[in-house]
Amino acid sequence: MRRIDRVARELKRMSKSISKSELIEGSFSGFTAKELSQSLQIARNSVSEDLNELVKEGRAIKIKSRPVYFFDLQILEYRSGQKIEVPSDQYLKIKDYFKSSENQVDTVKYSLGDNSNHIFNEIIGSNESMEKVIAKLKAAMLYPPFGLNVLLTGEAGVGKNKVAETVHKYMESYQQQSIPFIYFNCSEYHSNPELLTSHLFGHVKGAFTGADADKAGLIEKANNGFLFLDEVHRLTSEGQEKLFTVLDRRSYSRMGESLYHPVNIRIICATTEDVQSALLQTFLRRIQVVAQIPSLAERTEKERLELALSFFQQESNQIKKSLKVSEEILKFIANQNYPGNVGQMKSDIQLICAEGYLHSMTKNLKTISIDYNLIEDKKLLPASADADEQREEIFFIPGDPSIPADSLLQLPKSSKQLDPFYSLLLKEYKELQSSNLSHQDISAFLREKIQSHFDYTFQQKNVARILEYDNPMHYKIDNVVSHIEKSLQLSFTKLKKNILINHIYSLISIVKNTPADSLFLFDKGLVINKLDYFEEVKNICTHIEETFQLNCPPVELSFMSLFLQRLLHEDNTTERKYDNDIIIIAHGESTASSLAGYTNKLFQKNVIQAIDIPFEQPVNETLNLLKQLVDKQNIKKLVLLVDVGSPMYFGNIISKEFQIDVLMIKDINLLSIIELMNVIMYESTDFNYLLSAMHDRDLKVVLYQKELSYDSQVIIITCATGIGAAIKIRNLLQGTFGDYLPSNLRLLTLSYEETKSIDKLSSYLEEHEYPLAMIGTFETDLLDVPFIPLDILFSEKGIENLMVVLGYNMDSKSSKVIQEEISSNYIQNVSLEAIANYIDVLNPQKLLIEMKSVYEHICRQLDIQPSMLIMLRFLIHCCCTVERLVSDDSTILKSKNFDPGSLDNQKEISVIKLSLRPIELSYDIKFPAIEIKYIYEVLFY
Repeated sequence: MRRIDRVARELKRMSKSISKSELIEGSFSGFTAKELSQSLQIARNSVSEDLNELVKEGRAIKIKSRPVYFFDLQILEYRSGQKIEVPSDQYLKIKDYFKSSENQVDTVKYSLGDNSNHIFNEIIGSNESMEKVIAKLKAAMLYPPFGLNVLLTGEAGVGKNKVAETVHKYMESYQQQSIPFIYFNCSEYHSNPELLTSHLFGHVKGAFTGADADKAGLIEKANNGFLFLDEVHRLTSEGQEKLFTVLDRRSYSRMGESLYHPVNIRIICATTEDVQSALLQTFLRRIQVVAQIPSLAERTEKERLELALSFFQQESNQIKKSLKVSEEILKFIANQNYPGNVGQMKSDIQLICAEGYLHSMTKNLKTISIDYNLIEDKKLLPASADADEQREEIFFIPGDPSIPADSLLQLPKSSKQLDPFYSLLLKEYKELQSSNLSHQDISAFLREKIQSHFDYTFQQKNVARILEYDNPMHYKIDNVVSHIEKSLQLSFTKLKKNILINHIYSLISIVKNTPADSLFLFDKGLVINKLDYFEEVKNICTHIEETFQLNCPPVELSFMSLFLQRLLHEDNTTERKYDNDIIIIAHGESTASSLAGYTNKLFQKNVIQAIDIPFEQPVNETLNLLKQLVDKQNIKKLVLLVDVGSPMYFGNIISKEFQIDVLMIKDINLLSIIELMNVIMYESTDFNYLLSAMHDRDLKVVLYQKELSYDSQVIIITCATGIGAAIKIRNLLQGTFGDYLPSNLRLLTLSYEETKSIDKLSSYLEEHEYPLAMIGTFETDLLDVPFIPLDILFSEKGIENLMVVLGYNMDSKSSKVIQEEISSNYIQNVSLEAIANYIDVLNPQKLLIEMKSVYEHICRQLDIQPSMLIMLRFLIHCCCTVERLVSDDSTILKSKNFDPGSLDNQKEISVIKLSLRPIELSYDIKFPAIEIKYIYEVLFY
């Protein structure tokens, strides 16, 4: 979405909140550019520019006062009840737009007409290829007294159903009431005329065998509304003739009766066939209006683009995720040959988005990127497509309106300047500004772009100067470069000098030819002020400003800082020594490897290593890979980058076991990794410096230091539902782990409110105690400790994760034995807690032990791997069932007739029956057949 469209949408939203009385009384003046700027978080001067453009376009009105106020034109017209011409009608106060009553048009009538016409604007091409079709349909609908019947023709997939539905919405808006819209596909009863007659006209009781009661037909249900007959060509000649009475006399009779009922109905038909050969001429004569819907091939380029844009926007709304699509991909999709017309285009886009969605899920991306790899997989793009070419990108954000095709057709083309620094930066900034990224993410992304630009520029073997020596500007720029060399006491090579000359010339050109507010909209996040020679860089920019009488954009400081840093870095024969190792751990077959490979290539340093976590890989196996890497390479300082889940506990474990400092960054993505590498390469490798720098960038970072030691450890347990739930979790863990909990560990229960303040939290910890982990509903940033959410604790991996935090080596046989024992205790305790309120007659503890034996017997007989979650479901369900059967409270079960032989998988059913036999004998009960089915579903669904 363009920035101006965002401003227009926000102005309309704010205008809707103002009542008519507030406007008439003069208590409201309008909205200022500053108010919209604060609401949208966009620079005020940019918002002001867009508001004035909206006034020129006739989408807003302007109140010439101090300050200047704006208001949405359409909302004002609705509130005032009159058509307002802009800019000829301009007043000093907004209430002046409410003219005397004799000049007013009826408000209700005006608003209805405007809204009704707006309905047809939802049809793409309403002002182009569909304009005549819509005019014809409007005339048919409004023709007195009852309107005319319509036949929609066109190829399959052109959107006949959409048109019919829009006609219905138009009439609902016009009449200001809900009216029926009944859909019927004529192919459904193609070979059964009697059922067709009954379905359309209804029948009375006894009309035919099986007609046990009166039944209304579709025609009766569509009274005072629309009956849409899709694929009307599949209606037999007899079926078409049956509609004559409805079309001629506006009446019908049900099957089995002679009485005729009046009906007010409009019929819309649709067909893909030639109407002259597929339909009776006598039927066609009764359909007064025939409208041909153009095929996709007959649509204009703009319409095809708008269709593609609207479908991508629909998919974004449907999956509630942002989409990013390049201009070239959009245009290619829009101009493909689709035999299935609009419907096929929509289906293809849905499939592309589905593949993109899957990719984003595996990579944990917030925005789905529809890139060339996806399209090539669909074989939509030509083999000659250059995937490395600079492209415009469009963002689709959930909830936003569709992007107009005009904005796509008017997108600027890629710059061909020798130094495209500013043109690329401006383009990226404008597109990111329309995304849902935060200011910090936008700044980080642009810093990466600046860095990439430098990497590309300095890799060139030869850079020609953009100025000839006889150009008057040459002398001034050469003098500036000489001044820079002198002030820094450096001598530039020809290559470096040409790069700087080209950049200064491009800077002058773009400052002179670009609106100032476009250049100065970059926030301070783009100014890299921690680099060496920063003061010198400011002096250089001041000298450029004075020489050429211009104002340098703030981001020019970043350019010059990076330029000089690169010069110094390349001229320095001693390369920076990296005294810490960097390892990425991420879920996915190749996620970590891809992140590490991209970053290493970007910075031309092979310093990041990767550990991938395939879907089935256990936690302890991943931890062991990390330990082996640390041990084998004798790592002394480790920067550990992790995404989500169990790896977030590894930093503390590695620090303790190997007695090294570990700086761990959580929830990593490509931008955060690039941020880290920028600091490490150009600022410092000191962990305390990195900790502060990463905190400044709002990254989740923890520093585990080897020299810290504590006598006791604490696991904090909290729950958003209250302290009572936290106490239950503590008791469950104590009963589950028993003596396997370390003797120096304390389980501390706190209310959720008490974890929000570091002072409150610290007051519960003794000086000799160290917080080992936190268990709860919501994570807190107050403590740099592993956090175990309650849903993870009660999952299959819950016990294993907690044992890893406690320091157990999950590879050892003894730990495996302990894990099995703890898991068994855990299942029993959770099951006992769950069924305690439902078991009154039997001993719940004894029953649990017996049912657990049944479950284990079933697993052995069927050779299936026991699952903790399935065992819990099985135990709770079966214990409650036995209680009901013993109490003879089984009327529901007995009332259901069920044949167990109707089930597939009779082997499993037989094993379940035999395994339950000891329970039946012990409690003198019999499991009904339907209960065997339920138990089967518990185990296998």
